[in-house]
Amino acid sequence: MQMPPAKRFIAVRVFPWVTVLFASLFIWIGIDQVQKATASEEWPSVQGTVRSSGVREETSSSGSRRSSSTTYHASVVYDYQVGGQAYQGERISYGEYGTGDSGRAQKIAAGYPEGAEVRVYYQPDDPQESVLEPGTGGVPWFFLAMGSAFASVGLLMARYLPRMIRSEGERAAAAKRPDHR
Repeated sequence: MQMPPAKRFIAVRVFPWVTVLFASLFIWIGIDQVQKATASEEWPSVQGTVRSSGVREETSSSGSRRSSSTTYHASVVYDYQVGGQAYQGERISYGEYGTGDSGRAQKIAAGYPEGAEVRVYYQPDDPQESVLEPGTGGVPWFFLAMGSAFASVGLLMARYLPRMIRSEGERAAAAKRPDHR
């Protein structure tokens, strides 16, 4: 079966590099999150108070209205002060993620009941940047791993797809060569 030249060009020359570009975004997000999470381990901390705590749910639907999924996020808002300036934070940790399990999100939120005193870690150069749990979790590393995997696949496609998807004319010419076996 012969693939039209335009489709072959997209499959062989465009798609692999779009995959690498998409993977680069994952890698960039992962590096950014890992750096911030690692730096947060050295941040100073102050006492803060939980203003609100609960579970936020986000429902997304795919192409058809029949198919939808709900993701649950622990939602914690806390107040703190640095140098007499009042701030409000929402980040529990770097690498937070939603889950399809509402119980997991509820368990995280339950660890920060409304009105509770909490330790807030803040970036010294930008006190608005804060977390309740400093350090790296698994999600920033997941972005790096997925980005690296997609980049590898994209680079392999860029290297080998041109050889795999050749035009009928190229195949026929190769078959007619005397050294072809």
